[in-house]
Amino acid sequence: MYLLAAGPAAAGDGTAPPLDDLLAGEFALQEGRPAEAARHYADAALASRDPRLAERAAKLGLLAKQPDEARRVYEHWRSLEPGAASLSQFELALGLQYGDVPLAEKAAEALLDRPGGWRQVLAAVIAEPEGSVARRLVAELAEQPSVQADLDALLAVGGAADRMQLEGLIERIGELAVQRFPERSRAWLWRAEAARKRGHETLALSSVQHALGLGDLSHDLRMAAAAMLAMMDQPKAGAEALAGGEQTEAVWAARAAYLARSEDPEAIAAFVRELTADAAETLSDERRYVLGQLAELTEDLESAAKWYGSITDEDRLPTAKMRLAVLADKAGDLTRARDMLQRLQESDLDDGRTLIDAFLLEAELLAGHDDLAAAVETYDRGLHRFEDDSSLLYARALMHERRDAIDLAERDLRRMLELDPDNADVLNALGYTLADRTERFDEARGYIQRALDKQPDNPAVIDSMGWVLFRLGKADEALPFLRRAFELQRDAEVAAHLGEVLWALGQQDEARSIWRLGREIDGDNAALAEVLNRLAPEQ
Repeated sequence: MYLLAAGPAAAGDGTAPPLDDLLAGEFALQEGRPAEAARHYADAALASRDPRLAERAAKLGLLAKQPDEARRVYEHWRSLEPGAASLSQFELALGLQYGDVPLAEKAAEALLDRPGGWRQVLAAVIAEPEGSVARRLVAELAEQPSVQADLDALLAVGGAADRMQLEGLIERIGELAVQRFPERSRAWLWRAEAARKRGHETLALSSVQHALGLGDLSHDLRMAAAAMLAMMDQPKAGAEALAGGEQTEAVWAARAAYLARSEDPEAIAAFVRELTADAAETLSDERRYVLGQLAELTEDLESAAKWYGSITDEDRLPTAKMRLAVLADKAGDLTRARDMLQRLQESDLDDGRTLIDAFLLEAELLAGHDDLAAAVETYDRGLHRFEDDSSLLYARALMHERRDAIDLAERDLRRMLELDPDNADVLNALGYTLADRTERFDEARGYIQRALDKQPDNPAVIDSMGWVLFRLGKADEALPFLRRAFELQRDAEVAAHLGEVLWALGQQDEARSIWRLGREIDGDNAALAEVLNRLAPEQ
């Protein structure tokens, strides 16, 4: 707070700021009125010769998206402190927000002359990615020798280009990465992911395979490469990629999941032989659990029950019991499944997280049988024991929404925000619920914007922003958000939203194409079914 930090000013020397404006600015800021706060701070700064106050007022004008206020204080600040180190960074941000090309480019040039200045330029562009100035600066960053000499820098610029959907520049950075760093698997995997997201699967596959042949492939990068292969309908190749690296329980679990998707009986049998190479009595519980997972994934419920039931390790036993409950439900015995979970919930385990998971799983099984009231009652029991647990509150809020109890869903989400005001997932959930299930669209947009500020690349949040803009009657503004969300995550509900906006804009053929993709992803999605029944019942 400036008032506490400023200290006393010499009486009558012209440096003391007007206290009325400072107080009004602070109160407005604390009460969530940034534009009003920026105006009061600007008035205070212009009446003072304190460069610290001028800098704060100028930056507040930018944060409040009030470039006119920021600019008039900036001129005053520059006259008071022309050599301030932070002036160039502010000038760049102001130029980007104001659309002042000469100011932004001059400031960027000054920053790029400093060691590591590309980071400041990139941060400013990420904060203000709209407009031709930002696009031009990102392209210039990619050509900087200091950026091209540093893989981290080059890929950071590539990430900004990806967020701004600069397709040509993304391709350019991918090529630069593998040309400049041909022995770095990370460069090849970045190009692979960029190509995959844009539908260039031949290039993506060849890039992944090249990365797998390099000697610097870390465990995490190998896992990422395998996941990419699986996303490109190459699950067996993903499993094979993991087989060539370090073997841990997480790797075994991923291999099991990929092999189950591959439906290749010979590959699955070979993996089982690998895991059971030791004598049965000496098999670790880690291997037994993975064998249970593989059997469950391949619908061999009897073998899955055998493997889960053979686990004795105290730390792993509760998780195995939860899987046995799932198997009981799959076998048609929900009552037995609930009994197993409730006995676990009532146990004296020290691990509260496992007990909470048992409540969550019981509610999930009940919801799978459309007994939503019993699912809510299960969450109630869990919250009685674990008051204000975030995962139980969040799950109950979503269940209330499914039951059309929007007031109760809102209550739980607001309680979560009281406990964690900056939780982007909760901000998004509350904003989306208000946008989709009420007509409080402006309020919804505020919550979603806060979530987007914290997670600008989260496809769920991007989808929510597109949807609330559409609900506000701004289909043209909504479309880029929904295209971006669907590009980042091929999801049936996002397809429903994107198709509806395309339909409203008169692009019915593309809407039908998107909906077809959505049905391929999840033919049972309720949101997709609803929009098809309403707009295109023939599809």
